[in-house]
Amino acid sequence: MRNLIDRQEIRFLFVGMLNTIVGYGIYAILIFFNINYLLANTLSTIVGVLHSYLWNRFFTFKSKEKALKEIIKFIFVYICSYLLGMIILYLFTSILHLSPYIAGLINLFITTLISWFGHKYFSFKNEKSKNSEAKENEK
Repeated sequence: MRNLIDRQEIRFLFVGMLNTIVGYGIYAILIFFNINYLLANTLSTIVGVLHSYLWNRFFTFKSKEKALKEIIKFIFVYICSYLLGMIILYLFTSILHLSPYIAGLINLFITTLISWFGHKYFSFKNEKSKNSEAKENEK
């Protein structure tokens, strides 16, 4: 079990599952209290991104970099993932006429990969690992 937790990929998936529960939970609670669904979605997305950032910063990637720079990069990766996801959904449902359920699953898989690589190699890429990779490449 300890070996699983030591793997960044497993921690990333765990945070993703936890974030889905938190994001959807907030959305459902706001809907229950008769908040407009668009506002509920916006608020739950904001909380979800903040929740995801904190868990990924301290748990998944154990970053020690400056937070403001990371937050900007983190949000950028989420925006790219979201926009690509919208394109993927449109292509698969409207152009290829796949079921929205199947398109959603394909989209989830692709956007999860985009998020993983974006956060690992961009959002939470620390200077120490950049320097060690540069030294390795020089050899």
